[in-house]
Amino acid sequence: MSFNFGTFSNPSDTILTLNSPNTAFAAWDDPQDTTSNIAPVTFRVVSQNLIQTSRVFKATLTGRWKEGLLTEDGGNDLEAEGWDSEAMRIVLSAIHHRTRDIPRRVTLVMLCKITVLVEYYELHDIMYFFLDLWIHSLQDPLLKAYGKDLILWICITSIFTSTNIQRIVTNVAISHCPGEFRILDLPIPELVANHINTRREAALRQFIASLNDIKSKLLDDTTGCSFECRSIHLGALVKYMYDERLLDGVTEPPFEDRSVADTVKRMRKMPSPSKDWHMQTSTYGSCELSLSSLTEAALRSSDAIQDLELDDVDD
Repeated sequence: MSFNFGTFSNPSDTILTLNSPNTAFAAWDDPQDTTSNIAPVTFRVVSQNLIQTSRVFKATLTGRWKEGLLTEDGGNDLEAEGWDSEAMRIVLSAIHHRTRDIPRRVTLVMLCKITVLVEYYELHDIMYFFLDLWIHSLQDPLLKAYGKDLILWICITSIFTSTNIQRIVTNVAISHCPGEFRILDLPIPELVANHINTRREAALRQFIASLNDIKSKLLDDTTGCSFECRSIHLGALVKYMYDERLLDGVTEPPFEDRSVADTVKRMRKMPSPSKDWHMQTSTYGSCELSLSSLTEAALRSSDAIQDLELDDVDD
């Protein structure tokens, strides 16, 4: 397959060969073979357009090794590897000002493929309008669950800064990621991945610490109305922590197979011990202590950690 971006007045002088096109992208299930057996795709392009829009292409076409790119007819021969051929065609259409050949809507996967090309070839200025258009056409509704599509959004908003969307999708990852954040071989900045992992682990640490603090208060007689009141709530809390593998020494960072959202959800469903066993004369009737009231502070503290924005994290 071949595409020609030259015109009669401005003919193409460079051949860009895309080898192994359409290699597996952001593989979620970790396939063993991610190579492509598709024949190379060639693009006949205008070198000046590449030079004027991309510092990467400029360095390649005008740098000290440019002589090695020359063909027999005096043109240039460039190579690329593994990119999606349609994403490359769209990007080259923008570089050559062929706006009619650029779609007004793309899928989320295609948007991420294009965004990765923009980052690699430093084409942010020439692609700004289209990236902004595509992002706004896809952002409603944004995802509220952890999965491959959420990671694609995090990659897109990390490269093409969209602060509000980035805050939303990173907070979803912090809340719903069940283990260490996966970047799927995408160019997601280390700062972003570290932010997600750090805040997720901090929320779970804070949650467990708050439960231990409640346990200590019940043991130290600093809450509850009586020995019976404290004992039954302590027993119920320890039983919950045992069932959920939250006791000391049982679970440690990075807390695999445990998301903040699911842990909080299960905590909110934890039943509080009944008061029926108290005698009618007991002062327990006026005691409002319950596991839900004891654990509400723990839930609020984990929520606060999850809501911290990327700007709040030290570089």
